[in-house]
Amino acid sequence: MLKNELRDILALQKAEDRGEWLESLTLRHDGHTLHVGFPHFYFAAWFSQHKRDLFEKALSCRFADEQLPHIEYEQPALGPALGRAQAGISQHAEQQYTGREASGTTERSTVSAAPKNENDAFTAFIANAKNAFPLAAAKEIAEQRAGVAYNPFLLCGRSGTGKSHILRSMAATLRQSQTGNRVILASAARFCADNPAWVRHPELFWQQCDVLLLDDIQELAGQTAWQQKLVSCMDACPHAASQQRRAGQMVFACTGQPQALKALDERLRSRLESGLVVELMEPDLDVRMRYLQAMCKERNMSLSRDQLLFIAQRCSQFRLLQGLLLKVAAFCSVTGCELSQADLENIVRTGVADKTPGCLEILGEVARTMNLRAEDVLGGKRRPDLVLARQVSMYICRRKLGLSYPELGRAFGGKDHSTVIHAIKKIKKILVSDKALQQMVTELELKTQ
Repeated sequence: MLKNELRDILALQKAEDRGEWLESLTLRHDGHTLHVGFPHFYFAAWFSQHKRDLFEKALSCRFADEQLPHIEYEQPALGPALGRAQAGISQHAEQQYTGREASGTTERSTVSAAPKNENDAFTAFIANAKNAFPLAAAKEIAEQRAGVAYNPFLLCGRSGTGKSHILRSMAATLRQSQTGNRVILASAARFCADNPAWVRHPELFWQQCDVLLLDDIQELAGQTAWQQKLVSCMDACPHAASQQRRAGQMVFACTGQPQALKALDERLRSRLESGLVVELMEPDLDVRMRYLQAMCKERNMSLSRDQLLFIAQRCSQFRLLQGLLLKVAAFCSVTGCELSQADLENIVRTGVADKTPGCLEILGEVARTMNLRAEDVLGGKRRPDLVLARQVSMYICRRKLGLSYPELGRAFGGKDHSTVIHAIKKIKKILVSDKALQQMVTELELKTQ
């Protein structure tokens, strides 16, 4: 019924277009959403270039007196489902598609044709000043305020630092930022393995996609054919100077530091490095504490600050924190008892926590580096070398563990919080001009990862 109504509208609007191509579309009206399906990839690409505007204009006329439904385009797989795609097609044949050929199965992709009513996805990401720049850059790109200067955008970082979360946040924001944004979010290996059809005509891919976000780009290492496919796709990405359509945006995530790109072929690596490359650092203790507090609030869990601190000090990754908190919740649910410190220690001991160094471990490393005894540094002697070691230890503990001044005072033998504040301010002042101390503190921070 809807197809017939649209065909009549097209006949009135454009006499030479009788809307025969409508027969190839699968239309399913579900509540306030209209699902539009295609018989195969090449018809979808042809429709996007030649008929999409006409189709949406006809829909606007059809629903002029009622609410226009949200249009959800269900893109077909880009794989070799169609024999015509395997053999290659000519420009004339592409324009003559009516969609009557048999095709392979159609799968739902992550392409969205219209913005969705979602909250600001970035607000859920907990970070501090250390990761302010990567987060700000990602948000600026997602809100489409950066232009081609940040294209491609590569986000690096160790596993569990939140790269996938940021990619999902970017995808959600991009779908909202501009009407008609079509976004694909996938793992790099899956994308390259499932999409061989557009290799001969990579420009067709950008006719049905505006933004491509690929996670785990490091998994393409050693896969020369996959890397070549991605290079051809990147080279075909339209830029702002293109007269035909708006520029495309490419976003990638890589597990590890930027040096991990050395494992990729030079052609792909050079293209990735030509854009904006940022590194997401591991969350500090204060960030991990805020994350745990947010998780507890979400799951209605009641844990003391000391218990949260105990968990946060033993995990440096968000995923491990989430796993430990899940074990704690399961334990409380099964036993029905309040969590004691002994119970918490047993849960952590049997888990996969990557215990971060505590105050005593950091103090011990500082003492060894300065050829001193840890117990002397922890004591109350005022010898200059002991005082310096004590103050350096407090400074590093504050930076790495994020402990409050009173907590640091208790950890260093019951010192007053004003003593800790003075020590940290003094080291900060000395570091400005003392390069030898700068180097020693940097090396100690690396040793106490």
